[in-house]
Amino acid sequence: TGGALKPGAPRIALYVGGLGLAAGPTQAALRLPEAVSLAFAPYGANLAKDVAAAREQGHEALLQAPMEPLDYPANDPGPNTLIAADPAAKNLDRLHWHMSRFQGYVGVVAFLGGRFLSDEAALAPVLGDIARRGLFYVEDQGAARSQAARLAAGLKLPLLRADVTLDRGDRPEAIDAGLAELEKIARQKGLAVGAASALPNTLARLQRWTAGLEARGVALVPLSAAAQAAPVASAGR
Repeated sequence: TGGALKPGAPRIALYVGGLGLAAGPTQAALRLPEAVSLAFAPYGANLAKDVAAAREQGHEALLQAPMEPLDYPANDPGPNTLIAADPAAKNLDRLHWHMSRFQGYVGVVAFLGGRFLSDEAALAPVLGDIARRGLFYVEDQGAARSQAARLAAGLKLPLLRADVTLDRGDRPEAIDAGLAELEKIARQKGLAVGAASALPNTLARLQRWTAGLEARGVALVPLSAAAQAAPVASAGR
């Protein structure tokens, strides 16, 4: 952020997910302000190159870990999805496969996970592994029954939960409403966390919205800054 903002200005931390899969959206996301954190899916063909480009432009990188949704396998997040009913060793192997796909990420984002995140026994070893590596953990508010916040405190794991998921649909007016809500929460609470996907309408709206944030007295900060500020024991709400 520039020097124009007073200390104590409301802050917004924002991440864009689903990057590394298609060149167009990934390139568009790289053009967002450097304080926007970029979350990469573990399946892209050019991940090392894309993540290096993101970091060269000043963005921090996050790893998206695909987890079992409620409607699996009809909705399949992809190879090596973490499955609630499987043994911990198997899920840790899958997590480590995701982690081996690229270097230099600072946090892990749950991708989907409605069922996996609600299963404390399945989730605990995975969050423990993330905590031991000194990473932080992020989920969006779609994971309504997630046990992560309950587990994070005992694991000393910094946890962030998105206050607003911007693009449940790609309609411009829905995205604008989400961005307005994010600003409102930031002014009320001092910090708001937003999640977005690399959809064309979303990226175009974000480009315009972030350009005017500082003039409106709001600071854009990387997710790691929000994670450092988050009390580890909080529920992330």
